[in-house]
Amino acid sequence: MLTLNSTCYRQQVNEAEFPILGTEPIVVEFANTLYGADRHDFLSTAASINHWFAQMSPSLASAEVFCRTAAESDRVRRLRDHVHKLFDAATTGAVPASEAVAVVNDFAAAAPPALTLAWSSDGTRRADWVGTAVGISAVLAKMATTAVELLTTPAMGEITRCSGPGCTLLFVRTHARRRFCHPSCGHRDRQARYYRRHHRGVGP
Repeated sequence: MLTLNSTCYRQQVNEAEFPILGTEPIVVEFANTLYGADRHDFLSTAASINHWFAQMSPSLASAEVFCRTAAESDRVRRLRDHVHKLFDAATTGAVPASEAVAVVNDFAAAAPPALTLAWSSDGTRRADWVGTAVGISAVLAKMATTAVELLTTPAMGEITRCSGPGCTLLFVRTHARRRFCHPSCGHRDRQARYYRRHHRGVGP
């Protein structure tokens, strides 16, 4: 079974590596692959998509190649782009374009679950909901579903954009005082404020 959990506990933002925070839901990390004010695309090729998913999910690291065709690559980026638009709207209080909502809903609906029966040797019977799609369709459907859950379930936290200097990464804020996606951004913010106070005579 595919598990969509990040295991990379580090912050990476440069041309050679992906912008992975490592502590956020995978769909937030997914949105962050469209990075920066210039919207640099870290998933611009099938190879980069496969590499990213392999890093984010250990079960994909040893599986067959995840994304093989240009059409599959386009589907991955299409969902990512529209999830990013929804999350961006959530951080500003704006109402997103209806197309973004429709696209994410379409992806979520692409893998409807089926009710299955499990009957163990001791006579125990159990009903389980199991997704009917496989491969890329199942993964993208799960990603879209998680995005919907994050946007509609306050208890899961609030989609927020980092306040660190030059950082545009999204994260899920689970307590009101958190302002930064990663401690390093908080450190850079303190350094910037110190510089302004002591070198330019500007207050905090």
